[in-house]
Amino acid sequence: MLDCGLDLERVPCRGGAYVLVLQLRGPTRRVRTGALGVLAFRPGFYCYVGSAKSGLRSRLARHLRKGGKRKHWHVDYLRAVAQPVCLLVAEPGVGECALGRRVAALSGDCVAGFGASDCRCRSHLHYFARDPVPYMKKGRID
Repeated sequence: MLDCGLDLERVPCRGGAYVLVLQLRGPTRRVRTGALGVLAFRPGFYCYVGSAKSGLRSRLARHLRKGGKRKHWHVDYLRAVAQPVCLLVAEPGVGECALGRRVAALSGDCVAGFGASDCRCRSHLHYFARDPVPYMKKGRID
């Protein structure tokens, strides 16, 4: 797992899977999230697992931009209220769903259906009460 912090220059230009770690501070927020409807997000950390067939850097740059973009993915709605903490990029050959299962094994909870409309996974958004990055940096999800 490559820890890129929030430095897009460290993100490879190739395709692959990634984890975008977001932090939500303050009170629980109710957010209209596309076809999923209104969801309640409690304070804490959210790990969104995604992929880009080609161009990880451009996909993650889009996720880091807060405004001025059409909401296309579920994470765009959460990104409107949560701040990015870290970008983690999987080793080549690790798929989005496999990476999601590894993150889910560390997580206490998920948001059902989030980011998983094109696969059979329960979710691609996993909740952590505390910062999960130290666990992921230790290689526990590779």
